[in-house]
Amino acid sequence: MLKYLIILCLIIKTHSWTWNDYPPPRGPDYWRCGVTKPAWICDPDGMLTDQQREEIVELVEDFKEKTKRPNSKFLCMREGVRLVVALAKFKIVPKSVDPQQTYLCRNDRRWTSTDPTKCDSDVVGFELNKNGFKYCQRIRWLININEKDYQKLGEAEKPLVDSENYFDALKNYIEKLRLLYIDRYSIFDNIKPSESHHSSQDTNNTNKKTTEFSTALEENRIKLSQVQQSLDQQNKTLLGLQTDIEENKINLSEIRQLLLRSEISAGKNVTTPLVTGTLFNNL
Repeated sequence: MLKYLIILCLIIKTHSWTWNDYPPPRGPDYWRCGVTKPAWICDPDGMLTDQQREEIVELVEDFKEKTKRPNSKFLCMREGVRLVVALAKFKIVPKSVDPQQTYLCRNDRRWTSTDPTKCDSDVVGFELNKNGFKYCQRIRWLININEKDYQKLGEAEKPLVDSENYFDALKNYIEKLRLLYIDRYSIFDNIKPSESHHSSQDTNNTNKKTTEFSTALEENRIKLSQVQQSLDQQNKTLLGLQTDIEENKINLSEIRQLLLRSEISAGKNVTTPLVTGTLFNNL
């Protein structure tokens, strides 16, 4: 019995991670995560190929840069959002109470700063297992991406996860999550008066060009209509001429026939007296 328990424990140890032994990709043994340099993603179970992992590493690195809001009213929003990603075939334990969430952002071996006064302590992340995505966020901002948004993101990629196409599922999830953050936090952008003036000017110029373009289109439409009417009139005139020509041809044909009949009749009248005269002479 003890032997079977030991084997079972070894199987569990082999196929699952805990937050105490899951390797951090920022530490000296980052290579255990399958990356070639310190990164923000860890894939110790090799769910991706080396080439796929490198591409996802770049997407995760780029997440912070592309979510920067330089005109935001809030300092940390100007610096963008740090994304962290943990891959494991089975859910990393201990599991979160909420099955949709992960402890990635709150475990004792956090990959980012633990100083709450620094913007680097703001982090959003997700864990990908064979059965789908789990999310986490540790952000001081008043507005976060809500649970329903994360749920929709995960459900959209479920078919890819089920078919073990983890690369495309990760790529789609990251890109959609980035767009969500950009859209959600753009409302905090503080547009300067000068920028607002330029924006208004650009809008007016655009409207003016649109109006001019519409006017030109209308003028061209009228001209084309006039040309079409002229062509229609010319077609009617040509059709009338063709009818007249056909009628003239018929008239000429009738005249020819009359002339021919007249010539034949005249010939008969001349020939008859000659024949009568000849008969009398013979008598």
